[in-house]
Amino acid sequence: MHIPLYADIRDDLLQNAREIFGNDIYLEPDAQDYQLIAQFSDKLSDALQLMQKIYNNRSPGSAVGGGLDGVVKINGIRRKGQGHSQVDVTISGIPGTRILGGIVRDNDRNLWDVANVTIPDDGTVESLATCRTPGAIFADVGTITRIVTQLDGWHSVVNNVNAMVGRAIEEDPDLRSRQAISTARPSKTVLLGTIGGIAEMQNVLRSVVYENDTNVFGFYGIPIPGHSICAVVEGGDEKEIAEEMRLRKTPGCLTVGDIEIPIESPDPALGIPPPIRFYRPQYVDVCVQITIAPLAGYVSEMEDRIGQNVTEYLNKLNIGGKLSVSALYVPAQTATPDITAPLFSIHELVIGTDFGNLSRDDMEIAFNEVTRGIRDNVRVIVL
Repeated sequence: MHIPLYADIRDDLLQNAREIFGNDIYLEPDAQDYQLIAQFSDKLSDALQLMQKIYNNRSPGSAVGGGLDGVVKINGIRRKGQGHSQVDVTISGIPGTRILGGIVRDNDRNLWDVANVTIPDDGTVESLATCRTPGAIFADVGTITRIVTQLDGWHSVVNNVNAMVGRAIEEDPDLRSRQAISTARPSKTVLLGTIGGIAEMQNVLRSVVYENDTNVFGFYGIPIPGHSICAVVEGGDEKEIAEEMRLRKTPGCLTVGDIEIPIESPDPALGIPPPIRFYRPQYVDVCVQITIAPLAGYVSEMEDRIGQNVTEYLNKLNIGGKLSVSALYVPAQTATPDITAPLFSIHELVIGTDFGNLSRDDMEIAFNEVTRGIRDNVRVIVL
């Protein structure tokens, strides 16, 4: 569906007015007749844009917002809401101390609500901490150590594992991608059904499933045994992921990973089913240094936009995907509102796992790793 632009509508109405009232009619922008025609043109343009939006909302490839929410229901999926990061923390203190509504803080000053617990006789207890701020809030091992709720008998808190990262409300491009994957859930192949089933699960952020259908160990550089599948899943409940894999894998197919979930048999007469294994991704913190030269119209706010764009790009890459240096130029350049009129030029862009070892070479990411962007790890140097 094609609609005319506002300027086309306005010019057509101005020409119609000249045909009706004569070419000598005064229709400059300061004329009352011109202002009235401009108002009519604006209303017509708004109505036509609404028509085009309704037309586009018929397909998941072009639908946006609420229209996309309605279309994907056909596939039995819905937009994932915002999620909060969670992590198990170890609490130490005097036995018998009850912690109700406890709050702790990480090194970045994010607040985490601790589930109600009572410290047992050995003086330590595990509790689930949920970040108050929704979205992708990272908390590496040993970064949650501050007690906000001062309570007699509560001495310390620490997270001995990385937090399970939350997410913001799913954006339209991500929902479109998941809709395309979900069409494979009825199983064009067993593997595609497994991929679609895991990707559709609530709170799963990113996932990948590898298959080795050969008789030998290792397949395309992925260290997994023959006749096995290997899933790497970020987010989601571990038991639900295991159950999804159990329902979809074929008999005799080995599952590989460092997390092992026992499966209960629905019927004791059927025996004990084998456990399901999968990986959680290991985060690779990427350091990026971008050297730019200002052009006409450059403002200092560009530096923060560049850093934020690159950080968001790093956090959206697929698990096991190689990090290409050239690909980082795109999110950096889009900090300019109009890419046809750039406000800066990039002289150098280098990456690495620390600022003491930066390179122009692409970064290899292991099959069970994923890049992680942190704003402080993106430096912009202005010449």
